[in-house]
Amino acid sequence: MNLSGFAVNRLTWPGQQLSPVARAVLAAFTALIMLSCRSSSDTTAYRPFPQSNQIPGWSVAGEMRTFQADNLWEYIDGDADRYLQAGVDRTLALSYLYQGKTEAQADIYIMKSPDGARKILDAEPSEGSRRIELGEEARLSPGSLVFRKGRYLVRLTAFQESPEVGEALMQLGRGIEKQLEAQ
Repeated sequence: MNLSGFAVNRLTWPGQQLSPVARAVLAAFTALIMLSCRSSSDTTAYRPFPQSNQIPGWSVAGEMRTFQADNLWEYIDGDADRYLQAGVDRTLALSYLYQGKTEAQADIYIMKSPDGARKILDAEPSEGSRRIELGEEARLSPGSLVFRKGRYLVRLTAFQESPEVGEALMQLGRGIEKQLEAQ
């Protein structure tokens, strides 16, 4: 098959032959180009969230969604600028269900540096929350848990309140922390 004088099946230009060394260099260069074009944010093998029933009572209630810095506003319209200024790289979001009745949202903000995660957590209102031992710093409020670990900021939000929700969020948070350590 010829395309504008280039013989694709033989890797030659009209009247020229490529040496075996040139073919090897061309193949290596092509492979390098293909690898460099892959997205650094490819999350197909990246599993920072526990799977269903990996944490007792918690089941996944949807597909993981990924938001890059340039489209974070689609997920947190009105608050995206704060994360962008702190150096967010991308955000991963997954919905959960606790004991089949309590809906919760788990968000992992992957920052460019640990300072970005610290900056966001430090700006969070602390009124009505208590510090807990999780990650490098964590706060538990009625219906929500926020913690940071390295360059990760994790936010868990339950949409129904009950006496067991706080403990359940801490269990899910510990599960996410474990998954992040394994990455």
